[in-house]
Amino acid sequence: MPSDKDPRQQKLAIGHLGAPRGVKGDLRVQSYSGETEHLKKLRYADLEGGGRSLRLKVLRCEGGPGSLSMAFEGYATPETARALTGMDIFVSREEAAPLRENEWYEVDLVGLALVGSDGKELARVKGVLSGGADPCLEAELPGGKVALVPFRKEFVGEVEVEAGRIVLLAPWILE
Repeated sequence: MPSDKDPRQQKLAIGHLGAPRGVKGDLRVQSYSGETEHLKKLRYADLEGGGRSLRLKVLRCEGGPGSLSMAFEGYATPETARALTGMDIFVSREEAAPLRENEWYEVDLVGLALVGSDGKELARVKGVLSGGADPCLEAELPGGKVALVPFRKEFVGEVEVEAGRIVLLAPWILE
């Protein structure tokens, strides 16, 4: 659900805690960006999930893509660490994976105008839905109707975060 806050001030979800690994309370970590170096630099992490929010000290973060694990202060056994399974890791923008050219965080897309090739605004991005092969932009049209736009090159052209717009290549998808 989008927030009225400035997206640049929001915490970013950078990973997901999975099942315990080993006997020291380590948990498997899925990095949302696929990168892991930024996770290894964390001293503290904000965890959210299951109606809970925690700020925990990171004791260690080891491994790499596909085999990353983290351990937190106060969760020294697999049994205690299991209570954190399923939670998301949130950090400040500065602690997240650095962006390269033509990259952005999903939260930065919320609020952008979806425009046709003529520059005319057709809808606004209300949210970004992840979970399938490709994320979908939740597009709110004038009048409140909502349409889903697959974030694929067939439908979405240039993304101009600073200009506040995304070029929609297939405006018919909003119908």
